[in-house]
Order: sequence, then C-alpha cells, then structure tokens
Amino acid sequence: MSGLTHNPEGVSIPRSATRRASRPTWDTSRSLQIGKALAMMVAASFFGCGSSSTNPTNAASCSTPGGSVSGTADSHCGSTALTVDPNVCTSVSNTPVTDAGADTTEYGDTLFNAEGDDDDCKYHVSWSSTAICEDANVTFSLKVTAKANGSAVTGADPNLEVFLNDTHPGLVSNQISQETSPGNYTIGPVQFDTKGQWTVRFHLFPTGCDQPTSPHAHAAFYVDVP
Repeated sequence: MSGLTHNPEGVSIPRSATRRASRPTWDTSRSLQIGKALAMMVAASFFGCGSSSTNPTNAASCSTPGGSVSGTADSHCGSTALTVDPNVCTSVSNTPVTDAGADTTEYGDTLFNAEGDDDDCKYHVSWSSTAICEDANVTFSLKVTAKANGSAVTGADPNLEVFLNDTHPGLVSNQISQETSPGNYTIGPVQFDTKGQWTVRFHLFPTGCDQPTSPHAHAAFYVDVP
C-alpha cells in the first residue's frame, strides 16, 4: 500500500500526513527577536551617519573654536556721534541699499575684537557667537546702542554678510534675525566652509535708504575660523 506508512504500533498513517508532521514549524518568539535586532541595526546605522564630516552639523562643536581677532581697539569715530533721523528716507530720493561686497570703498575698515562703532558713527555694536567651527552652523548675538545717547536701538533687523575674500563668500542664505530684547539680536545660522581669517559684516536697517543720518548702517569685524 504505497499511500500508507506504518508506525511501530501498527497504525496506518497516510504518507502526506507524515510529510506534514516532519516539516519544521517557525518559532514566533524567535521572529520577534530577529525583528528587534534588525531594527536596532538600522537605527544604529542611521544615527551613525548623522555625524559624518561631509554634512555640516547643526550645533557647532570642535576642540578649538574660533572667535574674534584681537587687535587695536576701535577709535575711528573719536567724539563723533551722528543722531539718526528715522524720517530722512521719506524726504530724499529713496535709493535702494545694495550690499556691494568686500572690494568696495563704501565701507570703513574692518575692526578687531568684538565691539566697535559702525562705519558712519551712528551706533556702537558688540557681538558674541556660538562656537565657531568649520562647516558648522553659527549664530551671532548682537547688541546695538545709539552713540548719541546710549539708548537701545530697536527694530534694526540686522543681517550678516560673511566672506573670506572677494571671491569666497560664506553660507548665509538661511539666516534669520530675531530681536530677543530691546537692542539685542540673534542672527543665524551662517557657515564658514574653510579655515582662515574671515570678515563678518553686520548690516543694520538693511532695507532703508543709505544717507548720512538714515538708520541704515554697517560694521565689519575679523573672525578667525581655526
């Protein structure tokens, strides 16, 4: 009888039933363990790639962060302190302000240290920043006061112009300016994509007309990126 097989007790069992009985069954608990292991491997791979040096980090971290370049304290204004007229742009031809770049004579000298007066002697500015590292997001903090009376300058909406030289700008397209308290601002993020002595220029009231007593102003500082 080819369709039957016999066990030692003499009971006939269909061959198909024997084959089904000998087929291994899958351990569901083992399946769950393997699934968890694979998930952990994928997660480890994902988070490990997040620290790759080819992608700029969101929070700058390096062993020797950069900062301001020490030098002679700014004194280019002397006792000059222009008083700003917020209405001057409505009484003159409102020529759009353009940020001409590093090689123009529109700007004053780039300053050392982390404070000084703007090019036109309207404001006194001081700055600090998060850790300055190559290929990392950096946010600047800026304090602006009026040279005429020392009062906080509000509504300046500053932005940053960042460059290594005339042909090598920094990455500034994602910057956002916020006034955290009267006369105090944060601007960023910006990125420095190589080592060197950079220039960071703060533009204040950047969309107004550029007249001697208009609110628009700028001040530039050297920044070291190690």
